[in-house]
Amino acid sequence: MRVMNIVSKAPEWVVVAYMPQVRSRYEAMSQSKAAEARAEILQRTIALVFRDVMLASHFGAEMTLPDGVVVNISPRLILYVSDQPEERDVVCLKRHGSAYDCTPCMARSTSSGVRPSRGNSPKERNVLKTVKLQLKGARMRGIRGNGVVINAIETANSIHCVVPALAGWAGLGSCPLLLYQIFGFDRLHVRCTFLSSFDSFLLLLACDCARRHFD
Repeated sequence: MRVMNIVSKAPEWVVVAYMPQVRSRYEAMSQSKAAEARAEILQRTIALVFRDVMLASHFGAEMTLPDGVVVNISPRLILYVSDQPEERDVVCLKRHGSAYDCTPCMARSTSSGVRPSRGNSPKERNVLKTVKLQLKGARMRGIRGNGVVINAIETANSIHCVVPALAGWAGLGSCPLLLYQIFGFDRLHVRCTFLSSFDSFLLLLACDCARRHFD
């Protein structure tokens, strides 16, 4: 990744991650391996960009105001994304078409757009449980023969066994556990771009499901 040094004004190259070469024509499971590599690079990039402010979110950081007053701040995060697939990529959840398409709750995809019965609303996605499962699967990936177990974890919870970097942010992976509630959608972009397809109609239903949790 190419970055600018704000002191010397000189461009510098920072190694974020190495992408393994996957030969799709000759290697088994090449598509899934390539997807895992891209997901890991995204998370390493997020960790690199937000490393200092994530630490500051836990311990605070001093900021000097224009009038010279020094205050202690604790950074917080709100993200705006264009589409639900982008949201799911950031928190390492499977894209639409999985068992649970709604990010903040565990409503089944088959019930999208259906008004829940009284007292039977879908429960919120458990941040700690989900991230622990992602950690477990990520540790198992390096051990030969665990592919079936990893696939079972991912399918049952609609997750990818890649650890979301933002889970290290205070208030997201720790109380009040807002990892799946920090997103805001560019709803105009979603509607104008995807309104014509049936898949997008399902996506909009999922977006509306997410919106009900934010309202």
